[in-house]
Amino acid sequence: MDALTIEKLHGWYGKSHILQGVDLAVPAGQVTGLLGRNGAGKTTLLKAVMGQLPRIEGKVALYGQSLDGRPADARARAGIAYMSQEHRVFPELSVAENIKVAAAAVPDPRPLDEVLALIGEIRDHLRRPAGRLSGGQQQLVALARCMTMNVRMLMMDEPTEGVMPQMVDRIGEIIRALAHERGVSVLLVEQNLGLSFSVCTDLCFLEKGRIVGGGTPATVSADGSLERILGVRMRGAKNAA
Repeated sequence: MDALTIEKLHGWYGKSHILQGVDLAVPAGQVTGLLGRNGAGKTTLLKAVMGQLPRIEGKVALYGQSLDGRPADARARAGIAYMSQEHRVFPELSVAENIKVAAAAVPDPRPLDEVLALIGEIRDHLRRPAGRLSGGQQQLVALARCMTMNVRMLMMDEPTEGVMPQMVDRIGEIIRALAHERGVSVLLVEQNLGLSFSVCTDLCFLEKGRIVGGGTPATVSADGSLERILGVRMRGAKNAA
């Protein structure tokens, strides 16, 4: 079963027609990578799914339940979360307060102990203002916020941007655990191809607001689409997850 289905999705910023009929499905309990050059429309697609564009046309459904016409807060209550590039945490609130705010937004939040069992690194920082943490630590707080919301579908926009290499690996571990152990479906936008190839079951390519191809990490490396669409070659991709 597919967790997220997108059909003929169009999105505009003013008169700019950014998304031009996107069709995409994210299988339940798997990590799907969304790849594309800068300006391809990746962030716009995530915002459209979350209901955050001024004009949207097309169909979006979560486990068969239509989200069309519903505002972002209603989509969050339905079980979908969006980790954006711009707003990872509330910087003036403590880590614990950040998590409580997220928990209050949904009817059935996940207990804090369960969140800390997976993301134990934030346990000693619960009373610290989130804005004083490193970029990588803030991403862990953002992940904790999504976990406490008991999300079924998590969309992540460049979660490793600006974080240290060891934190990149840790974020990858958490993504895999969310999908494989807790059944969370993930749509991942990530420029770090090493991470994408290690955590994603499937990849799809977005170009000029349209899906133009995809497949498993091994497939898109072997058929040349990775190099043709992104202009890069991924060493060792055939052996990636």
